[in-house]
Amino acid sequence: MKKYSVASLLILFVLGCASQNPNVEGVRYYGQARYDSAVVAFQSALKANPSDTNALYNIAATYHQSARTSLRSGHTAAAQQQYEQAVQYYQLCLTQDPNHTNAYRGLSALYMDWQNGEAAYQLLNNWNIASPYSAEAKLEFARFYQEFSRICMMQGRTEEAQRCREATEKLLQQALAMEPTNYRALRALGYLKEESGDIAGAIPNYQRSLQANPQQQDLADRVAALTTR
Repeated sequence: MKKYSVASLLILFVLGCASQNPNVEGVRYYGQARYDSAVVAFQSALKANPSDTNALYNIAATYHQSARTSLRSGHTAAAQQQYEQAVQYYQLCLTQDPNHTNAYRGLSALYMDWQNGEAAYQLLNNWNIASPYSAEAKLEFARFYQEFSRICMMQGRTEEAQRCREATEKLLQQALAMEPTNYRALRALGYLKEESGDIAGAIPNYQRSLQANPQQQDLADRVAALTTR
């Protein structure tokens, strides 16, 4: 089964002592690729606080990463089981917090990993309908269209890829209309322009993104490289 998505999985770190907060212990296990131990720790955090959406998300993301690892190792049966568990916990997280951005990002990436673009589209489209004034919803939907555009290009579906790029730009512009200094939207719009060859259009968006969030050294380096060409 081909893996398309390259989205990284963010495990949500919860402040506190490891002896008192099993979420912290789970984060440590996850960083060591000890995914079974991480799940046990996050489950302990969830047992202590059943409404802890971060624990629900962390369990989902851990199963998601386990599924990716199992697929790479050729263990498709284990990957399928881990995939189903990841879906279950992402959905539980979203049931408790319908605007949990990382859960939407993780679940949509999971669907794309398993070549279920329709499920990813429905998930993000429904979020946008339910939260029409959410810039984050627009951003995640834009990420989907951008990823799908790349898939279409790889498959030689150039017209569909262009439509996806247009949808990506429209959603990013909508997000910026709501939050003009959203550094993620500005950066994504800059990348979209650079990808299409519009370097002169990309640089101002990158610079505005850096003004909004200077802690993007990789982007600062990219701007420096583009402006010294």
